[in-house]
Amino acid sequence: MAEAFVTLTSEIQAKFPSISFINSNKGKPLLVADDYIFKLNKTTTRTKYWIRTINGCTAKVHTDLNNGLMKTVGYHSHLRAKEKREVREARHFFQKYQMYSQS
Repeated sequence: MAEAFVTLTSEIQAKFPSISFINSNKGKPLLVADDYIFKLNKTTTRTKYWIRTINGCTAKVHTDLNNGLMKTVGYHSHLRAKEKREVREARHFFQKYQMYSQS
């Protein structure tokens, strides 16, 4: 029974991507899940709905209000853009650094 639980837990963890957050150039929140970037589409009383920043991609992510991953929906119709994500993260880091160094 314990083996079944461990197997099920590892299968669930493998299906859910690791997520992090960065800001867009305009200061809006962006969700990063497995090197795919999502923008916040809508917020309700319980859920945040994230959509892809690339037109035509049907993949979506739902998080709770504390940014905990709830589920992923759809499939990506393109390759990952790891380099683009890394550039955004570096830009965000340097913007924060510049803000703190001016204080």
